[in-house]
Amino acid sequence: MEYLILGFIGIMGIIIFINYNKSGNDNKKIEALRHNWGKVKNEYFNFDYICKYSDVVEDDCFHRLNDQTLEDIDIYGIFKFIDRTTSKVGQQFLFKKLIGPTDNAKDHSEAFINLFTNDSHLRENIQLELMKLNREGAYFIPSLLEDKLLERPKWYNLLILDIYMLVSLLILSFKFPILIIAFLILVIVNMCLHYWNKNNTYQFLRSFPQLNRLINVSKSLQKKGDPFRDKSIEESIYNLKSFQHKVRLINLETASGIKSELSFLVNYIVELIKGIFLIEVFALYRITSELENKKSSILNLFRYVGNIDASISIASLRAGKEKTCVPNFVSPRKEIIAKNVYHPLVKNCVKNSLTIKNKSILITGSNMSGKSTFLRSMIINSVLGQTIYTCFADEFTSPILKQFSTIKINDDLLDGKSYYFQEVSIMANLLEQVKSSHQNLFVLDEVFKGTNTIERIAAAKAILSYLNRNDNMVLVATHDIELAEMLEQEYDLYHFTETVENKALHFDHSIKSGQLKTRNAIKILELSNYPSEVLDEAQKVSRMLGVNKL
Repeated sequence: MEYLILGFIGIMGIIIFINYNKSGNDNKKIEALRHNWGKVKNEYFNFDYICKYSDVVEDDCFHRLNDQTLEDIDIYGIFKFIDRTTSKVGQQFLFKKLIGPTDNAKDHSEAFINLFTNDSHLRENIQLELMKLNREGAYFIPSLLEDKLLERPKWYNLLILDIYMLVSLLILSFKFPILIIAFLILVIVNMCLHYWNKNNTYQFLRSFPQLNRLINVSKSLQKKGDPFRDKSIEESIYNLKSFQHKVRLINLETASGIKSELSFLVNYIVELIKGIFLIEVFALYRITSELENKKSSILNLFRYVGNIDASISIASLRAGKEKTCVPNFVSPRKEIIAKNVYHPLVKNCVKNSLTIKNKSILITGSNMSGKSTFLRSMIINSVLGQTIYTCFADEFTSPILKQFSTIKINDDLLDGKSYYFQEVSIMANLLEQVKSSHQNLFVLDEVFKGTNTIERIAAAKAILSYLNRNDNMVLVATHDIELAEMLEQEYDLYHFTETVENKALHFDHSIKSGQLKTRNAIKILELSNYPSEVLDEAQKVSRMLGVNKL
């Protein structure tokens, strides 16, 4: 009796110790969450993994940014800045959200964002749940949404006959001992099949356990109150209940430490039994077949958890030091109002204001004056407004748009395309968008830099007039002053400029209305100590070409 009491006390002591240790770990995690709230992540971003969800799931969405625009706005850099998610599921969900601007004027997640902003206790408890999906393996859940998970071999049905023979030989060997030889041969064959199947199992080594965790996290989130309850989520959890039962038959996660030492013998015996009777083989093919028919349930849970995590991320972004605003969307019209808009990745970025009304915008200015940064600021905030409903500005008012840009174009040497042909190809895609019924924002930096001056100006004028049709809006920067004169009826003119102080150029990076009155190309040569003969001839040729004529 005394031993029973001592044993009971020992077990209770272990339970108390485990709970105390867990409580201490949770407190440390909460302290880290509070420390990181409103701050940029300091971690490695594996975009090959982060993009998996957006690569696999192709929704019939309003707009998906093309590759050129993604490169122009530095989508990876932008994502690193705005991502404050806790789970890998939320991170993948947020990335897909960022590259697919919506046509919804109101954010359906705003209620969640406000809830997490105002209730830190609830938010932290949910983040503790989301941490369960922060292992790298969670990146592979979207792989379960692919068309075909695993093809059954043609001889699969023979395995059923194999098991019947195995059991029969085992039973008959008690009466006919010679049959034990046949039984052992079949055991060896089955063990070979078992370990051959490990190659198939390996590809699900990370996705199956993490899907199991996704289901469990969804269950926990459903219990957090009315805002988190969703009938469709309950149905999806129920649909995947059989998966959770079957996945226990497959050895996917290995223990470590003390747990590993204590369970080694048991695991070995279980593995032997599963190998002899092909339990893992049958379980794997049944699970994959089942999941192929339940992809909608997996996707539903993924979006549910991802949206909650992304909402916390947006709340954290808005809680940071950077000035942000919620965009104001208006009915289709040729109008954008941007007050004190800025580029979130540029340190101490100068804020600028711009109102587009009835006309598009043509910007001139010298090199390094801020034209390209301003163009990127405008399109980035347009994209962020229609994805995370958060802009880096005091005010951002705009109709719903599809965003396209051509700011940074590279020679595609592998495809044998020159810079000019790259420009021609990209510009053709923009012209095609003008024919569509939706309203577009086109942001361009130096149209046709890759060809001669006369034909560049002629082609640029024609293209900019074409892009400006209907209610489309164009933001274009150029060094070609002639375009300003040709397009003044269609485009409002703005410029960036500089001053020379103490034999150095100084830029205020502020946009100004009107046409540019100064130039600095030859002045930069002078400040760089070019020979006077070169400078004199450059000035002479400049006057001859009439470049200074305004």
